[in-house]
Amino acid sequence: MRLKGEVVKQVRRKRGLSQTALAEGICTQATISLMEKQNRIPKMNILTALCARLDVPVNQIIENDDISMTAFFDEITLMLVNHDYEGARKRLSRVKVKKLQNDFDKQHYYYLLGMLQVASNQIDEAIFNFELILMQFSTTSANIYLAMTTVGMALAYEKRGDTEKALQFVGRAIHLIDDRQLNGGKRQWIILYHEIADLYYRLGQYRQAISMAGRGIKICREEQTLFLLGSLYMTRGQAQAKLNQSDVARESLMVALSICKIIEDNVAQETVSKELSQLVE
Repeated sequence: MRLKGEVVKQVRRKRGLSQTALAEGICTQATISLMEKQNRIPKMNILTALCARLDVPVNQIIENDDISMTAFFDEITLMLVNHDYEGARKRLSRVKVKKLQNDFDKQHYYYLLGMLQVASNQIDEAIFNFELILMQFSTTSANIYLAMTTVGMALAYEKRGDTEKALQFVGRAIHLIDDRQLNGGKRQWIILYHEIADLYYRLGQYRQAISMAGRGIKICREEQTLFLLGSLYMTRGQAQAKLNQSDVARESLMVALSICKIIEDNVAQETVSKELSQLVE
């Protein structure tokens, strides 16, 4: 990653801020000077706070010079979403951890490794890798993988049968989302809300499942994407049905069914059709 110091300087001046004013309560004036003159990247929590004060997204002043690694990890993430665990495992095994260049790539790697371990019931190993991320990067990073890792912990404890801890960790994830300015792509946010909504549904927290599915649906609508949209509507409809909200449940499930037909997801179509038939009964 490379900091675009000249962009920081331009935005700061556009906002009418001196280096001292921008730094106040966040860092030293010298830190701002090093950023602008030498493209020095500060700690992520400082960078995030400065971007919030400048009212710009982090990716406006950070240039990722390792696009191929990010794209590689994104491919594995999609494999996990599609339950292609063997394919994801093979691709992740090609990564040489010692050669990862930055903390973001390390977080991404250990998150994916942990999720694969959850899928294969290696719960202790998964918790170890998730804790590694949360302990090492929680104070220096402000990207979406902090929340995704926390949800990973919740999934691990759900598989272990510890509902109390699963709810505790998913609650922490939502606090991270709501209280910190986490950086992440739109697709990552959709995946995150999808995971949380499904988890809440399985844990019997139907109102929370509806709320989290709604957040994911909102992003899909804004981005005009069908990515996981059918699944989000299905989870919302299932949760609404559990609360005896038959009319809105039917509406959600009908939307889910239409999307499943468009993307030709026959397995999901069968699931949604079954849910709809149970509503009629």
